[in-house]
This record gives sequence, structure tokens and C-alpha cells, in this order.
Amino acid sequence: MTRALLLLSLVAGLLFGAPAQARRLPLDPENRVHLGAALTDNQTFGITGGLDSRLTRVVSVDVGGFVSPIPLPDDVAPVSERGQDFVFMRHGVYVAPGLRLPHRQPKALQWDLVLRPGFAALFNSDVHPDNQLSPNERFQTIATPSLFGGGELLLRKDHVGLRLSGRAYLFRQFSAFENADMVLVRPQYSAELVWQF
Repeated sequence: MTRALLLLSLVAGLLFGAPAQARRLPLDPENRVHLGAALTDNQTFGITGGLDSRLTRVVSVDVGGFVSPIPLPDDVAPVSERGQDFVFMRHGVYVAPGLRLPHRQPKALQWDLVLRPGFAALFNSDVHPDNQLSPNERFQTIATPSLFGGGELLLRKDHVGLRLSGRAYLFRQFSAFENADMVLVRPQYSAELVWQF
């Protein structure tokens, strides 16, 4: 009896039921290519860039990197009693999810504030004389995993914009000077041009 009622309700639903339509407004993809200048570790200028892609209205993911092509000067090694003064961030690649603070967008000039935690692979130079690998290579460069946090302000009109950001990288590195691991926090500031497609 139960099977017959179930079969009857299924047939009635197929014959007399209205079609169900689930709709939502489509979300346009927003991919942003960014390229600009970065002040890394308050010491060296370099180039930074990447691709930021929107996942939802408030979440995006930025994948990119930075490089400091200008070599460190010969007199960069400080006279110091602290091992952290001999370490300089040089290059890095990162992945940074972003959380956009929702707000109403003006029509003339759009702006966004985004909080970005993330992780990175940093390439740091330890300029202490004990870390020289050979006479031809002045400073040892060490690959180090890192966490970071920061934020950015994006100003955009149509498809072109300007992105200003600041980050603090947290990483651990071994120091030959102190013969121990050090936990370091280093800043990075950047200004980049953005093209959205």
C-alpha cells in the first residue's frame, strides 16, 4: 500500500507539478594582474607582482612574488651584537587569501580594503662573515618558510587601478653568529599598478 501511494504521488508530481527553477545572479569573474615596486625589509627596493582572483564577493586569493635585483652593498654587514641584524629578506613567493571588507561602491572611483594573511617561501641573505660559502659568493641565501599578515587598499576606475599594501613576515632562521634559531618579523611595503579583466 505504501509503495502504491509513493508511486501515485511520484506520477502526479511528474504530470501536474510545476518546474522548479533555482536562479541566482551570476558573479562576474574578477582577475587582477598587479605589478609594481616594493620596499623589502626597510633596506632594498625591488619588483613585486602577481595575480589576484576573486572566489566570492568577499574572498579572493592572491598568488605572486617579489624579487630584489639590486645586490646588497659591500658595507651592509653591520657592527652589531645581535644576529638578527645580519639577516635581510631578498626574494619570495607567496599565496595570500584575502577577506574584502564589504561596503557600497561609488560609481566614479571604486575602492576596496582587503585583509590578507598568508604563507610564503622567502629567500634571505645572512651577511655575517661566518656564513660565506666561498670567496666568489659573498652572502649565503637561505630558503625559509614564512607566515605573514597585512592589508591593502585598492583604488580602481574601470579596469585600471593602484594597489597599496603593507605586510609583516614572520619566519625562523638559523644564525651562525648566535649559533641558534631566531624568530624574526620583517616588513614589506608596496605600490602596484593593477589591471582587471
